[in-house]
Amino acid sequence: MLGVFSFLFFILGEAFFACSEISFISVERYFIEKLATKERAAKIYLKFWENPERLFTTTLMGITFCIAGNGVFTSYFLIKEFGNIGIVVSSTILPFSMVVFGQIIPKTIGKKFAYPLILYLLPLVYVISFIFWPLVYINTFLAQKLLKPQEKNPIFLTRFREVFLNFIRYEEEIDLTEKDLMHKIIDFAKKKVFQVMIPISQVKALPIEATVKDAIEFSKKYNFSYIPLYEGDIHHIKYIVKVQHLLGKTLLEDEKPLKNIAYSPLFFPEVARAHEVLSTLQKSGMEIAVIVDEYGLTTGIVTIEDLVEEVLGEFRDALDYYVPEYQKINENTYKFKGFIEIEKLQQMGIPIPSGDDTCQENCVSL
Repeated sequence: MLGVFSFLFFILGEAFFACSEISFISVERYFIEKLATKERAAKIYLKFWENPERLFTTTLMGITFCIAGNGVFTSYFLIKEFGNIGIVVSSTILPFSMVVFGQIIPKTIGKKFAYPLILYLLPLVYVISFIFWPLVYINTFLAQKLLKPQEKNPIFLTRFREVFLNFIRYEEEIDLTEKDLMHKIIDFAKKKVFQVMIPISQVKALPIEATVKDAIEFSKKYNFSYIPLYEGDIHHIKYIVKVQHLLGKTLLEDEKPLKNIAYSPLFFPEVARAHEVLSTLQKSGMEIAVIVDEYGLTTGIVTIEDLVEEVLGEFRDALDYYVPEYQKINENTYKFKGFIEIEKLQQMGIPIPSGDDTCQENCVSL
């Protein structure tokens, strides 16, 4: 009899923690946020969302203790009461029952009925989490020490957001434009800066010895807001000149070295995340950065405008000259700029193999 009670106690505990965990992952956060003003359980859900280590450590420890309890106490009582039959039951039927009734069935129910189950399960998990608080603290401390800051958000959350965008079903549905924008934001968060930068082959620059007069001629020829200055060759960009700073210097200071009015830009490695570069530029008040490879050689430049356009799409100001990326000559013939991305060509239905970033790179590799 004690074996049966022990089994029921631990199997229900395991099912409770497993169901709570999957319900937390499956429920729609937006819907719970709307209930936060009315339901105490919804507020607890948001607390766990801000500190998921607390929830998952609690459920993990609860499941572990329940499995261990069934393995030790239930097996002991079964063997004591039924002898050899108890040994057979505890080594065959018991493990199978723990998987089916402690994991599979509770998780299936938790996923299908995440709401309203989450409102009944989380308050009890929250209370139990205080029992495991020392373990939660140690787990959080180790996670912060072992994981880099950019890795604090687990990968599953990014994937969860993507699924969330595809299957979102709210009372107030988002339109296709908003959904497309949200997808672009998620894609932008994954991009490295080398995927966004202007490659060095397209960068126009002046030598570091250039004068104001040279810069004025440069500005007449190219309609750029910034002039990079290189030392030796284009792969060693050292300074940036803002064209706006040339105003008023045409008559009196045309022989003045550009270096005197230039400033040192921010430098980033090619593998830096695009959103981190954007954030750093915003905080520093600068609008342009130089991208370098592992040897310190310049491989491109990037501006805030380039980074923002990755999300909002290309836009032009009054000084931009618009040259389309491609022109359709006839039904089977297109004229492309060399730096147009292969991904854009594929989206247009053009059968071009992957492997290169731009049309120019693809042509060179042929």
